[in-house]
Amino acid sequence: MKRTAKKYVLLASLLVLSSTAGAESYYSFFGLGMPHYYVSPQAVGMGGAGMAVQQYLSLNEMNPAGIDLKGFTMISASFQGEIVNNTVSGETIQTRKGSASGFRFVIPLKKNRLAFIAGLKPLTESEMSFDFQQQYDNFNLLRSISTSGGLSAASIGLKYAIFPRLSVGGLFNFNFGAFNEKWRSDFDDDTYLDTKDDISSHMWGSSAELGLIYKPTAFVSLAGILRTQSKLHLETTIIPGSGIALAPISQTATYPLAFGFGGAVELTKILLAADFYSQKWKSYRLDGNKDAFLTDYIRGSAGIEYVGSKDFLAGYTKRIAYRLGASWSQLPFLDQQAHPVKELLGTIGFGFPFNKNMGRIDIAVEAGKRFSTDSAPYSERIVRVSACVTSAEQWFKRIF
Repeated sequence: MKRTAKKYVLLASLLVLSSTAGAESYYSFFGLGMPHYYVSPQAVGMGGAGMAVQQYLSLNEMNPAGIDLKGFTMISASFQGEIVNNTVSGETIQTRKGSASGFRFVIPLKKNRLAFIAGLKPLTESEMSFDFQQQYDNFNLLRSISTSGGLSAASIGLKYAIFPRLSVGGLFNFNFGAFNEKWRSDFDDDTYLDTKDDISSHMWGSSAELGLIYKPTAFVSLAGILRTQSKLHLETTIIPGSGIALAPISQTATYPLAFGFGGAVELTKILLAADFYSQKWKSYRLDGNKDAFLTDYIRGSAGIEYVGSKDFLAGYTKRIAYRLGASWSQLPFLDQQAHPVKELLGTIGFGFPFNKNMGRIDIAVEAGKRFSTDSAPYSERIVRVSACVTSAEQWFKRIF
């Protein structure tokens, strides 16, 4: 995984000139890939805001303190599908992708006080491919470059309500992942041999997450979260087209520290939330070397939810949740002119309860764009659909 600044410049130049390209995002090639930001299935429809929200059937994956089980065991599974229109020098190429975006299993150990948390979630994602054709006097050369992979976390931890208005939570994360790169050169002249190089990197490390929620009043919540830096151990295997076996390369990298805070106001039918989040990607290092194309990730989001009634005896349409939100982000990437890349998203979402409010299906649509400056040759327009099923079960139910 020796991603150097020279390679970034090469890729940026080739991308502008490439004949075909496909990507989750061109920017996902940088560092450890595109950060995966996810608070809860409820928050997605509210612009991603929800760090300070502590509600039944809303398992907070960003803040381990933000869990309200009502004595039930809860299971949550999330999925995302994304369409990206990649515009390169005025030409647009559409790519599509779908994947799981999180799983959480929470067991009450003491009703309204103590809960055990286990989960699996993506932290970063990387996927990009393009073909580049070169013409010479006697032959044509087609070069193909593709990369895919990412970093994920398997988590276990606890949530504890110190007082009715003060909750804390902590998680231990085992971070793991893999990246695969393929470089191909195909000649249309038999005089030359086609070549291919496969590069595979596996990584592992550990980190911790801390969160808290404080309610100064019955309807106002304040929250803070901290994710510690993780030292990742990497082992890279290169299989060249020549077939010559090369010894694995051992490296170290850092998954950066992150922190955030948020607030929420919960009224009878309306929920308002706003969050701020930052991850220090400037501190990313690969074998102690700084990446000149990375900057800090900064995200602000706000949203609103309306629910006519939370009584399971009320009419079904009154129990549906309606959500709106928006977010602004400075992504942790710089373009070729060292300008930061921005992301603007608007969101709409719905929550459909089932089984007498013992479960909920959350659906959200996000739409927006990634861009740097008007002079930059590259931009992206995004449409992302998220879905999550959360179910409250009576396994290990606690009534005290």
